[in-house]
Amino acid sequence: MTPFLTETFESGTVGQQPAGWDNFIGYVKNAMNPQGDTLALIDSTHAHGGKNAVHFRGGSGPVMLTRPLPAGTNRLFVRAYFYMSRQLGMNPGANHETLIGIRKLPGTANDEVRFGEIKGVIGTNEVPTDNISPKMAEWGKGPVVAANQWACIEVAFQADQPQHVLQAWADGVLVHAITLGDQWQNGTMPMDWMKGKFVEVILGWQSFSGATNEIWMDDLVLSTDRIGC
Repeated sequence: MTPFLTETFESGTVGQQPAGWDNFIGYVKNAMNPQGDTLALIDSTHAHGGKNAVHFRGGSGPVMLTRPLPAGTNRLFVRAYFYMSRQLGMNPGANHETLIGIRKLPGTANDEVRFGEIKGVIGTNEVPTDNISPKMAEWGKGPVVAANQWACIEVAFQADQPQHVLQAWADGVLVHAITLGDQWQNGTMPMDWMKGKFVEVILGWQSFSGATNEIWMDDLVLSTDRIGC
């Protein structure tokens, strides 16, 4: 396994956006960063390895870093360590929250796969269908990625097979998977539901519940194969 991107943020300058990345803040590509309390900047408050990490602070509007994926990508494993002020999972009454995703159209959030939470459970939201997984019976339940401690989160976006598959692990434990078209709440999705969305990767926070979160992200790896923690 040879990653095509390894990012430790050690070469970045505290208080600045990491080099080589675009931002997507308040639905604007390469917006002012920071904007008041909303930011996606290098920070030394919490670091998983070394002295730096990226610090995201946001709520209802997206606060993300984005990066183009290599042309022809149809299989992507994203692994990073996250320190979050808000837990993932077991949040009854919540709506949709995005942590990691892939996007078809840079500069807009209208055609993407959003991993994070749906309806208070670790899950996935796809747009433009706005379909969500898992189904209602699991909403507001566990598993949980705890707040205020480092967690290794890995998400696999696998569209290199007829039935597209998404899997997510926290500290090496599978916490979410979509392996069949009927595992969605709002009707069966086509087998190729991720087709065309491997244009850029998105990392950060957006809450359709209006939930604020402070996130530190470190030791990021992008690869075409499983990375592990």
